[in-house]
Amino acid sequence: MIEYFKTTRELLQSFKEAKVVHFSRGQNKKADALSKLASIAYDHLAKGVKVETIKQPSISEEVVESVEAPEFRWMTPILRYLQEGVVPEDKQEARRLKIKAL
Repeated sequence: MIEYFKTTRELLQSFKEAKVVHFSRGQNKKADALSKLASIAYDHLAKGVKVETIKQPSISEEVVESVEAPEFRWMTPILRYLQEGVVPEDKQEARRLKIKAL
């Protein structure tokens, strides 16, 4: 969605005046109905309903965002236990860790 938003902002600069408003699905029944069409079979639709399936995104630019994870995360003790067999000295904590690791 971010790439579509960026493309939209670039296109908006070519207009004298424009306004972009985001509506949730609950506020836009037609868009909600269209989004549900993508997950159903088309055989039962009346012949007057035309459905176009887009096989590729309209934005071809692939974007990869880098994320730096902190050195210690909630799963670090579990990974250390599974990979190296390291458990806390406290027996209760060690027991909890082994249960989480399952």
